Amino acid sequence: MSNHFQNVGSFIRGCNGTTLRHDQACLEIVTNEEISFWSQYEECEDCMLLETKKLSTTGSLVLETFSPLRYEVRNADGQICNGTYEFGEFGQYSLNASESCKPRMTAEPDAAFLPILTAVVVLLSMATLWYIVKGIGKRVMAGRLYARYFIREDNELNTETRVLTTEGNVPRSPARARLRSLDIFRGIAIALMIFVNSGGGGYRVFSHATWDGLTVADVVFPWFAFTMGESLVLSLNARLRTSLPRWSAFEQVCRRSLLLCLVGIVLGASNTSFAGVRLPGVLQRLAAAYLIVGALECAFMRTTINITPGRSLFRDIAAGWQQWLATLLLVAIQVCVTLTVAAPGCPRGYMGPGGLHRTALGDHSLQNCTAGIAGYIDRVVFGESHLYQGGTYRKLYRTVVSHDPEGLLGTLTAALVVQAGAHATRIMLVYNHARARIMRWVFWSLVFGAAGGGLCGFSVSGGVIPINKNLWSLSYCLVTAAMAFLIQAVLYFFVDLKTKWGGRPLYYAGQNALFLYVGSVLLKKHFPLYIHLPAPTHSQLLAVHAAAALIWLAVAVALHRKRIFITL
Repeated sequence: MSNHFQNVGSFIRGCNGTTLRHDQACLEIVTNEEISFWSQYEECEDCMLLETKKLSTTGSLVLETFSPLRYEVRNADGQICNGTYEFGEFGQYSLNASESCKPRMTAEPDAAFLPILTAVVVLLSMATLWYIVKGIGKRVMAGRLYARYFIREDNELNTETRVLTTEGNVPRSPARARLRSLDIFRGIAIALMIFVNSGGGGYRVFSHATWDGLTVADVVFPWFAFTMGESLVLSLNARLRTSLPRWSAFEQVCRRSLLLCLVGIVLGASNTSFAGVRLPGVLQRLAAAYLIVGALECAFMRTTINITPGRSLFRDIAAGWQQWLATLLLVAIQVCVTLTVAAPGCPRGYMGPGGLHRTALGDHSLQNCTAGIAGYIDRVVFGESHLYQGGTYRKLYRTVVSHDPEGLLGTLTAALVVQAGAHATRIMLVYNHARARIMRWVFWSLVFGAAGGGLCGFSVSGGVIPINKNLWSLSYCLVTAAMAFLIQAVLYFFVDLKTKWGGRPLYYAGQNALFLYVGSVLLKKHFPLYIHLPAPTHSQLLAVHAAAALIWLAVAVALHRKRIFITL
């Protein structure tokens, strides 16, 4: 093994003169004849092997470790050997083409996920220390210091928490009362979103799935959309019950949707000319789904439902069946178009990434079929230059056309997630008892989860409709909404019902979620939120990206202390 494979410093390792980065390993191929090394990562579903390198003498390759590697070694007479191997980060390996096809480890890889465990321990230790100090302050340092720094936080749980009730059909003041678990849920979503957008420590689990599948990064957006549906019904119900005309409420919904859309376009236009402005986007998707669900609620929301305690099993459905009927019609349109309309030159019902991807029939001519009919519609309506130019799938599948994960067709299924959030609050409004609310949230979580799992065959990329965030497929929306229902039930139980957790500082982040998101996008590449690291490791990246998220949480705390709440 060459000296290039020895450690340089504590972390950085080399591979034949090339410095390895995180999620990379070095493979030395030993040969005394002219050979070619063909490979493909298993994450590239149904992709053919590609020629990676030709060798006539011993040489080295830098390989990615995010997925097991399928490979073949060939000479002039054909295949010598083949296999599949999972390489480890910063690992050093040797493969003798004339002896064995299985790589031999010459230097152990790093424990790539150890920094995550360390970060979790540190954060839990900090939280524990805070509550210890707080407990000491209550008992030993009572007085002015305690009253100044702690007493307001203790009182928040009682003064700003709303366990919804409509006794006497008299709503509480919307300016005074808040559903604390909703703010905490929104805070969890925005904190994860900021961490993921910062880079997520370079871990694949904190990056979007290449195409089909689900990661932590893939759930935060629909969770945020779910909370938007919750707050929409909460605020609309309070305003409509104070005699606000429905048309005026609809105008307010339209105004907020327009502002959200404009803010999203401005964010996409930063550091670029109009020719490269991304027209679809995260805030644009939220604005469109908010407009759809908001219009339905303004038209059909019932404000005089008899909610006398009883055992009705269908009261929540009766209160929102018209909204659900319209939403399911939109979802049916999305599914029918996706499965029955073929993009030009592409198979009917194709939902793959195109490029190197092959269909079950072995079709290799899918270069222009990225995202099927959904991608084609967006390219026609917006133009390729106005769509998202990134995507974890582009390099792996070598796609040649653009696709935007926040395109037009996926907005119809995104409305389903927002409607699910609206239904979560509708359950709060029509049932008085906490147990009835929790049981129904859990019930709908099971229903949505079973439906989504059935559509994808309870697998990563199988079934009739695979789980796919790039397309906002129906199974993806159902599964993420199921998670959101369950999280809302758990948070409501511990926060609003039992008052066992105040949710700080996530509670504060949930109160200014939009401001934090916009700020984190605008300042993403600026110090101290961004620090250039020439050859970063996961531990260094995790520290930088976690620090960025914590900085924004600190901003949320400061805004709360000043009683500043920025919203549209």
